[in-house]
Amino acid sequence: MKILSFGSLNIDYTYSVDHMVQRGETLSSSRLDVFPGGKGSNQAIALAKAGAPTYMAGRVGRDGMFLVDLLKENHVD
Repeated sequence: MKILSFGSLNIDYTYSVDHMVQRGETLSSSRLDVFPGGKGSNQAIALAKAGAPTYMAGRVGRDGMFLVDLLKENHVD
């Protein structure tokens, strides 16, 4: 059985701060981490790791080409 995953491919940005911002407060972050995400791509990778022939349908901008590379590395077409 072949599986086609339709869904989101996201870039998750995580900012580290000293504490939760309060109303009227402005904080600078001490760190920015970037992670691949998106329910569709996460499911596609999980299915491919389980051994299913998996395909992903989604739209990716130039800033997200690392998401396409990640799918390829995990044997998602």
